[in-house]
Amino acid sequence: MGLRKIDLSQAPSLLYPFIPVVVTAEYDGRATGMLAAWWTQLSHKPLLLGVAVAPERYTYKVLLEADGFAFNFLDFSLVDKTPYLGDVSERFYRDKIRRGGFTIKKGDALGVPYIAESAAALEMKKVDRFVTGDHDWFVGEVVSAYANEAFVNGRWDYKKYRPLMYLGRTKRPERVYRYYATTDELEIKPVEYASGEFRESAVKRHRVLDEFRMLARSLGETTLDEALKAFKELASRFSLEEDDARIYVEELIRSGDLRIRRP
Repeated sequence: MGLRKIDLSQAPSLLYPFIPVVVTAEYDGRATGMLAAWWTQLSHKPLLLGVAVAPERYTYKVLLEADGFAFNFLDFSLVDKTPYLGDVSERFYRDKIRRGGFTIKKGDALGVPYIAESAAALEMKKVDRFVTGDHDWFVGEVVSAYANEAFVNGRWDYKKYRPLMYLGRTKRPERVYRYYATTDELEIKPVEYASGEFRESAVKRHRVLDEFRMLARSLGETTLDEALKAFKELASRFSLEEDDARIYVEELIRSGDLRIRRP
C-alpha cells in the first residue's frame, strides 16, 4: 500500500497514539497536575525528560515557580478519572487531583508531589525551560523513580499493566470526546470532554480565554504595560489572581492574538 498526500491540517493526527503522562508539581502549598501527550526523553546520562506546556495552563504557572516536577504513568483502569486531569483546570476546579480520588504523595528526593495510584512515577529536578512556538518546553532531570508490582526485573508485565494510550479528540461544535486505548485487544473507550460536574468549570475556562482573546484583538497593537493593565482589570472581573493576567498575555502573544509594540 503506497502513501498518498493528505491535507497538512491532518498531519498532527498521524502522531497518535501517545502514552500521556500526568505532570504534577507544587508551588505555595498548592499541588496540581495535567495530562500531557507531548513529552520525550532527551538524554540518558543524566536522564533528562522534557514536556511541552502551554502558558494558559494553570500547571504552567506552577512549573515556572517550582523547583521540580513529576511524570506519572496511569494504568487504563483509571481512564474514567482522566477528566480530572485533562479537561478541567486547577484555576477553576480547585484541588482537582484529590477530588478525583487520587492520593498525592511526596518524592523522597525533592518532595515533589506524585500520584500514588500511578503505575509509575518519576521525580525530577527542573533544569531548563525553552520557548517552543506556542508552548514552553520544561526539562527535568530524573532524581527518583517509583513503580508498582507490575514492573518486574526492569520490565513491564503487560498482563498486570495496561498503559493508557491517547488517540486524540473530536472537535467542536459537536460534543467533544477524547479517545483512549490500551494494549489488550486495543480496547477503546470514548470519554466525553468535561461532562457532568466538570461542565461549569470547563465552560468558564473557555469563556475566560475567549474574553481575553477578544480583549487582545480589541487593543490592536499596544505596549506590554498597556496590555497588562487592561488584562489585570479583566482578570479581576473573573476573580483571578493578579499574575494570571500576565500568563494570559503570554498565551495570546504566542497565539498571535495580542500584538505588542516594541520600543
